[in-house]
Amino acid sequence: MRVAVVGFAKEAIMDSLFLADIAKEVLLITYEKKLEVTEDLKRKLLERANVRIVNGKVVAILGENVVEAVKVVKFETKQEVREKVNGVFISLGWVPTTEIVKKAGIEVDDRGCIKVDRWQRTNIEGVFAAGDCTCGGMQVVTATGEGAMAATKALTYIKWRKQGEAKP
Repeated sequence: MRVAVVGFAKEAIMDSLFLADIAKEVLLITYEKKLEVTEDLKRKLLERANVRIVNGKVVAILGENVVEAVKVVKFETKQEVREKVNGVFISLGWVPTTEIVKKAGIEVDDRGCIKVDRWQRTNIEGVFAAGDCTCGGMQVVTATGEGAMAATKALTYIKWRKQGEAKP
């Protein structure tokens, strides 16, 4: 199995190192002109024989029903190349884009993550948030659980507003 990881920061390096343990080859496609990681982490990556760094930007993911290849424009030569892969992992970071919610008055932390309580409530009554925008576990399974909690609590809130039930 040959896979591509798209990214240039710590998350992409960590994903590449993890995948190097299970894939025949890992292509780390930098997306930026250089890696933004510590020398120690870069050294660990370069020590892996089955990891190849491609300094370029993915311009297309190719395949009919499954991923077959990626098209990459290399930074140095501006040449477009096709790399055969069986999968693509996007690791461009995890800072959420929450500018719109900040403008609405929803509190966020210094990383831009929406602040929620254990029931996924924000500081504004009737507004709930879940998933990566809250910077919980940053995993699909975590986002799914948070989404279920938010949906349940939002439904309870709506019923309370409609029927005058006890405040959730």
